[in-house]
Amino acid sequence: MDNKILFIRLRLLGDIVFTIPSVLLYKTNFPDNEIYYLVEQRFREAAEIIPGVKEVITVPDHMGLKDIILFRRKVKKLRFPTVIDYHSGPRSALLTYLSGAKVRIGYQTPNRNWAYNRMVPRKSEKKYSHSVINQARLLTPLGIDVQKIPFYPEIKISEEQVSQDLREASDLNKKIVIHVGAKKRYRDWGRENFALLIKELKQNNWNIFLIGKGEEEEARGQYLHDRFNVFDFTGKISIKEILFLIAHSDVYFGADSGPLQLASLTKTPIVALFGPNIPEVSGPFRKEKVTIIQLNLDCRPCAQKRCKFDEAKCMKEIEVAGVYQAIKAF
Repeated sequence: MDNKILFIRLRLLGDIVFTIPSVLLYKTNFPDNEIYYLVEQRFREAAEIIPGVKEVITVPDHMGLKDIILFRRKVKKLRFPTVIDYHSGPRSALLTYLSGAKVRIGYQTPNRNWAYNRMVPRKSEKKYSHSVINQARLLTPLGIDVQKIPFYPEIKISEEQVSQDLREASDLNKKIVIHVGAKKRYRDWGRENFALLIKELKQNNWNIFLIGKGEEEEARGQYLHDRFNVFDFTGKISIKEILFLIAHSDVYFGADSGPLQLASLTKTPIVALFGPNIPEVSGPFRKEKVTIIQLNLDCRPCAQKRCKFDEAKCMKEIEVAGVYQAIKAF
């Protein structure tokens, strides 16, 4: 069958969200074609919220020979004529090649060109190009015009898909969701900055919902809960439940991270901090109700491998007062 395609983006949350406009654009051009999406098992739920995907296929986070053979058997049965590798890593390149697809599309790179027979330059001609646009360019070998890429759609999660605790929390007034960390330490605003902001919000009668995942963010969530008696959902709720919670809140606040991209799939106003990264590359890909707070430093953007300062000034020196005023404005 020629009416199907496999998209590969193994991880992470924000990068998977970046592919959603590409999925929508492909579906607009080929409405009768079936879209399959390949991710690591831990990101199944992220791929499941993408509109237009017929089936999510998963592979283990760490694959052995047995897992590769199982993958090969599955895709051989499905007989994909076309595969697009949005991930462009060594493993995704191998999986693209093993798919046996007649058309295998990926980025042109020094080490993985053997996996593809249709290639797109990794970077556009512009100095800065948004990740959504870069990913959409992988559709050009299929003859798809990427000049008009759709913005993120609003994705709604029904009450039946979330817990009773979240349904009750969503009925409160004056609500804000705060992501209390960031995947990389150079994007972290710092525990005490979060504490000062939450103190100000509590004094002004906000109901505060903390989200995050991983040992450090969950420890921070517990600390802030104990200190300020806020709702601590860190490490406790699913991707769909986070999306529901944000959609039913008045404001979302966080640094450049996966949850920020998730928040972009709602109509909830966003206040976002950008430090080493810039919004021109990874900002919320939507039109309205987004406030970006960033400092004008000559060293931005950077690769986030080292910092010439004792700490990342681009994040740690963003003032709490300015963040609070941005939140208050919404």
